[in-house]
Amino acid sequence: MARSIPSYLRLYNEARPAAGRLADFWPGLDKLCRAFERATGWPLQCQPDPASPGDHTTLLWSAPAVSDGLDAEQLRVGVATAAGAAPTHAPADLAATVDLASTIGQLMSDLAHARQALWKREAELAAGVPLPLYTDEKHLAGRLKSSLQAAAQAAHADAAALYLLDETTTYLKLRSVWGLPQERFLLPPRELALAAADLEALLGHAIVLDDAKAQATFNLPEPTAAAVCVPVASATAPLGTLWVFGNRPRSHTDHEVNMVEIVAGRIATELEREMLVAAGAEAGRAKRQLAAAERWQESHQPHTSPLSDLWQIAGWAQSAGDLSSEFYDWLVRPDNSLAIVLGSVRQQHIAAALAASELRGMVRAHAHHTGDPAEILVQVRESLAMGSPANEESALFVAVAEGSQPVVRLATAGGAQIWKITTAGVSSLASAGPPLGADSQVSPRTIELRVQPGDILVAVSEGAARTLAGGQERATDELLSALFAHREQPAKVLVEIINDRLTALAGESTLADCAAVLVKRRS
Repeated sequence: MARSIPSYLRLYNEARPAAGRLADFWPGLDKLCRAFERATGWPLQCQPDPASPGDHTTLLWSAPAVSDGLDAEQLRVGVATAAGAAPTHAPADLAATVDLASTIGQLMSDLAHARQALWKREAELAAGVPLPLYTDEKHLAGRLKSSLQAAAQAAHADAAALYLLDETTTYLKLRSVWGLPQERFLLPPRELALAAADLEALLGHAIVLDDAKAQATFNLPEPTAAAVCVPVASATAPLGTLWVFGNRPRSHTDHEVNMVEIVAGRIATELEREMLVAAGAEAGRAKRQLAAAERWQESHQPHTSPLSDLWQIAGWAQSAGDLSSEFYDWLVRPDNSLAIVLGSVRQQHIAAALAASELRGMVRAHAHHTGDPAEILVQVRESLAMGSPANEESALFVAVAEGSQPVVRLATAGGAQIWKITTAGVSSLASAGPPLGADSQVSPRTIELRVQPGDILVAVSEGAARTLAGGQERATDELLSALFAHREQPAKVLVEIINDRLTALAGESTLADCAAVLVKRRS
């Protein structure tokens, strides 16, 4: 017997939720269902997945609204039939209703994914944000004093003191007290070699002195009738000792000693936390400063080629880290000629970046006043000798391209490699020479070239030359062959070829600072 489908549709989920969970995660769901009912004419209900055995319905269509693997309430959106009151107005078409329910399910799934991503991201940020330092009464001094008070009270003692090792682990210095005069901080540090009780404690043993007889033997830091000394140590190193002092001779129970040791562990945690917070804050400042220096270096690298009727110029640089020791540069001189520069310094990390910026500034200053590349190198060398406390070796390539005639003059110091590419082939223009700062007696030499239309001059830095030499066999020949094969392309395209080749080679070995500059005469 055929059974007719009642005119009653609902947004259906196959299981009853735990009380409050569904409403907590989907606070607007009831409002959505009421709006759905007003729009389609069908009452809606949404319940968690999986199905509840008590739901006697016939599903016409269903789909998961929240995918597996999420911590959100799992939902399966469905359109089902069930006995109930007739709708108050003409219902919407079944296919249109199913399509709307499917869209709602997809939106709910997207929202659950966004909430899950936000939840995880907030946890990740919590681990990455430095914890704020306590201030006022919650300063480390106050926390240490509170811990010492807790240790003394747990051991039914009258005072407590914290002694920490110096950097050489030779002395113990009083750092915090409770129940003792503040003048104790003015006392000189105690020699660890003479502090027998502290030495024994630092080996991991709790020292318990129930009377004053052993004071002379153990060299106690305070005259006392009874005392307990326990080590204060991190997971990797001893930090110092915690003492509690009593005015009356008494025996300390194991429970009291254990409580003092627990307080010592708490103090070690407080000290480690303080050190980590300080280190994190310092690392954050250093990271921000490094990022600012990286942005400064990037912003001072030329990104637009100078306008010239004769020349196309392009450059490229990559850094092995945040800051680079190599750079390229160009500028228009007062006589409309172009000065092209490629430089590198033989230092490491931040010192290299600072030296590279200094070198770049010197070249710019001298290139503005003279158009002879060899003279520019000599003046830069003298400036480095006068301004540097020690010999700082730098490699430098300088070329000056005339603005009115196809002539390029160039000079080099250091290990930069320079080639000329013409229709006839590729030729090397300069061999490696002493860098600036290595030998002041060697005078650089200017090479003058008359450049034909389409001819290309290529210079790669010392880092790029090392990358080519340390890469696969014939890497240099393959790079030059690629440049020769594409010599009709613009300078920017040719520089991209250098970029691709050197980046690929660097991926096979240790990444190095690299730079290159290319000058092409327009056809």
